[in-house]
Parts: sequence; C-alpha cells; structure tokens
Amino acid sequence: MAAGTLHAQAVRGVLVERGNGRPVRGAFVVLLDERDAEVARALTDDAGRFLVRAPSPGRYRLQSKRIGFRLSVSAPLTLEADQTASHRMEVEVVPAMLPPVVVEGRPQCGSRGEAGSITARLWEEAREALAAVSWTSGQRLHRYQLLHFVRDFGPYGDRAIKDSSWVSSGYAESPFLSLPAQELADRGYIVQGRADTVDYYAPDANVLLSDVFLNTHCFTGRDGSGEYLGLVGLAFEPAPGRFRPDVRGVLWFDRRSAELRRLGFTYTNLSSDLPEGPLGGDLEFMRLSSGGWIVLRWWIRMARMGRVVYTNTGRQPEPRVMGFRQRGGQVMSISTTRGTVVYSAREAILEGTVFDSTRGVALARATIFLKGTGDSARSDEGGGYALAVPLDGVYEVSFRHARLDSLGVTAPTVEVILRSGGRAVVPLAIPAEPRLVQALCPTEPLREGERIMVGVVRDQDAGHPLSGARVELRWQTIGGERGGLHAQETVIRVAADSAGRYVLCRTPLALVTLRASVPAAAPVEVVYRFVEEGVWINDNRYRSFPGRIWTADVKLKR
Repeated sequence: MAAGTLHAQAVRGVLVERGNGRPVRGAFVVLLDERDAEVARALTDDAGRFLVRAPSPGRYRLQSKRIGFRLSVSAPLTLEADQTASHRMEVEVVPAMLPPVVVEGRPQCGSRGEAGSITARLWEEAREALAAVSWTSGQRLHRYQLLHFVRDFGPYGDRAIKDSSWVSSGYAESPFLSLPAQELADRGYIVQGRADTVDYYAPDANVLLSDVFLNTHCFTGRDGSGEYLGLVGLAFEPAPGRFRPDVRGVLWFDRRSAELRRLGFTYTNLSSDLPEGPLGGDLEFMRLSSGGWIVLRWWIRMARMGRVVYTNTGRQPEPRVMGFRQRGGQVMSISTTRGTVVYSAREAILEGTVFDSTRGVALARATIFLKGTGDSARSDEGGGYALAVPLDGVYEVSFRHARLDSLGVTAPTVEVILRSGGRAVVPLAIPAEPRLVQALCPTEPLREGERIMVGVVRDQDAGHPLSGARVELRWQTIGGERGGLHAQETVIRVAADSAGRYVLCRTPLALVTLRASVPAAAPVEVVYRFVEEGVWINDNRYRSFPGRIWTADVKLKR
C-alpha cells in the first residue's frame, strides 16, 4: 500500500445510552480486526463522538468500554479503501458498584486473576482508567498550570528544613521519571548514578499497563479503611524471586463508581543503606468532564544520601541517609484549547450537560447561569458546559434557550453547593414530554394521535416578538352518512402572549393549515400534514418527528 493511503479508512460515529439517546462521554471506542485484536482506539468527546482509523481496508468491529456501562460490540463493518463509515452505537447502563473484597487465597502472581474474581474485576477497571490517563497525556487537548515543589526533611523525616516551589504552564507531562517497563524490571526502580547520585523511578500508566509489570508482580484485592474508607484496592508486590529494587503498593478505586482514585507505593528490595517504608510516592487521579483522565496531585519521597568519612582510621567512607527529599506537584488549573476552564484549585467548577428530553438530543448553545450572579456559560455542540465560580456557596442553576421560548416553558432550577477546588456535576434538561404536555394543555388532555403546536410569532425584520398576534389552525373532517357525506371545517384561534408565544392543543393527525397575522402585515400560512412518524411541510419537506409537541415559529413582515 502506498504511504499516502495509510490509515485513509476510518469509522466516524457517536456513542449514546440505549433508550434515551444521551451521549456517552469519556468512553473508549476500540476498533477490532477479524482476529478481535485491537488496531485503534479513541475516547469519545462531550457529544459522544469518536473517530478511529483503520490500518487497512477490511472487516472490523467496534467495542465500547467505560466504567458503568456494559461492554458492547458492534456488528461487523466492512471498510473499503479511503472510506469513512458512519456508525451510531448504543450502550446499556449497568451498576458499576464494586462488591466487598473476599479473601481469595494466595495473591495472583503473573496474571490478572481468575475470571470473575475481584482481582480480575479490579484489573479490568484499572486497565481502562490507566489507558485513558496515557491516552489523554498524549492528545494535547488541554493546557495545564502546575504547581511544583521540592521539600527537604531531616534524617527523621518529620520536619521540613527547606522547601521551594514554582509554577509552570503547558501541556501535560509525566509528573516523575519513568523508564520502559522492561528496563525497570532489568535495572530496578532505584539506580545508582554518577558521583554518588541515585535515580528514583516510579511506575507511570504505561508501565502499570504492561505485560512486563504483570509478569513480575503479584496482585490481590484489599478493602479500604481509615483515609481509604469507601475505597477498594488492588494491591501489588514483587513476585517471588525478584531481588532488584522494586515497588509495592495499592491502586485504590471508589467502591460506588468503580473509578480509579489513587495510587500509593513504596520502594522495596532496597540495599542495606536505604530504609524500607519512608521511600515511595502517591498519585491522585481525576476524570475530566470530557472523559479524559489526568494525574491531579503527586509526590515521590527519596533519600538524600551522604558519606561518613573516618579520618586516620583506615576505614572506607560509608554511605549514610542524611535526610529525605520530597518532590511533587499538583494541577492548579486546566483549560481547553478554546480557553474554557474545566478545573481550578482556586475556584469551584460547575459542569454538566444540557439535554432536550422532548427530542432526545443534546442542547447546544444554551446559556447556563447561576441565579443572582453574573456567572454564565454556553453549552457546546454536545450540550456540555463548564463554569468557574470564584466564591463558595449554595447556588441555584438554570438555563435559557430558544427551544424553551418556543415551548413556552421555563427551565427547572437545581440547587448546588460549590466549594473552591471542587467540582459539581449538574445535568440540566428540558422536562420530559409527558410533563410538558400536561403543562401546555392542562385543561385539554390529548387523545390518541393528537399533537400540540407551539411557537413564537416575530417581526421578520426587527426580530422582536409580536404580542397579540392572531394564530389559527384549520382542518377539515368528513361527516354524515353514505349518500350524504359533507366536509366540516374546524378552526382553533388563539392570541400570542406578551412574548409572542402561542399554544395550539389537540392538533389532529391530519392535513392542517397554520395562519398567523397582525394588523398592517400580510398573513403567513403554512400547511402541515402530520403522520405517525413525522410531518410534511407544504407537501415538499419532510421531518422525522415521533414526538407530540411540534414547534412552528412564524415571522411576519410589516
């Protein structure tokens, strides 16, 4: 194949929840070849969209993976050369809560545990989260402001004797030194350098995901207690027969959501001049609203070595631990390439999605606001939003959108508690259709097949609503008996309110004419033919529309 055609074929699609069509953000979509081997993967964005590129033409399947959703595999897809196929994939929501840890006997060494065991379950969750951490860091989708620190302690490690800090900005980088997994297995995680220096390495996401790490460590489940209460751990330690400096630790997961929270580790198999216990590190993970995963906070503690020199004794200098050095950092803020702040350690972040329950789609370009403040944000094409709030407190959040105006309803208000450095996820939605039907036509219950027509009458040039505009709906029915059939016309008349809105209840599943007028303006008429699956407009445009509320805005030229 010519170099110019490599990866020219792809699948572009969207991942949604089965039943309601809500986009699934932050899920991996994996492209499998005919041998079920992974050839490509991508994380879905705020709108559930993904793009995976195939290495060559052929038959493939898509597999979706995300904590809290059932593993789903598509039917086979055939990709021709240079073809970009479209695919809508639905996944089923399932409970993600992890079960209590039951002692399973010996730790599992060199494997991810027997199928169905808690060790195997934890490994699967860890693998997906760590893969997302690795994938996110390589995509350069966000800019970070990082606070770094170095803190020196005395030989007892209980009091800082010197510290320094600095701030950097840019794209994500690994927070600590690491090496390829095989090199760490061969050389160890602590390596003697030049001039009495010692290099400390830690396992990054790629190392933890590797077969080398799996083959050289033993794993078991652990219940959290104390500061880890409510968490479930996957503990690891070097396999028997491993003598080089290594790591032992625990990957901690939230029991309710099964999401990865922390990694704590210590160095083991150390030389006699290094103390076991104080040396190690800790990482805290966070999932972004876009689905990506990052390391939010981290630190690693190392020994500061020196030499005791004996004078006039003939004894060789001896290495000695003179103290400890802790190097670490934390993310202070994260922003998208468009400048939207999605995390701030100094501010509270309110985020979520806005959804149109009447149409089963995300609601783009909605204005999300906190009542009583000037804080607001706009939802993106996937309905997602993020809002940085400087002051702690209890707020009421709501939203505005032209769709609400057309329906003649007000968005519900949700109360939320915001704290600096924290994130609150608040999904917002236009109420479901049954509630809207009741609100729009409380005294005229709809019969089988009937619809509601709503809309706003506006001035075509100025764009402002026309209060008091006259709106009428006409249709004909056939009545009488055989030999005496006759057409009967039905007319419904309403006046637009002060915002130009109108509501026409009990619109039949038939051919109807909508007419809007105001004095000193030419009336506008539009013919609609409602059928079960949708509606024809002026008999030349068709819209698929399975719902019961049809929006028809009208513009009049005066």
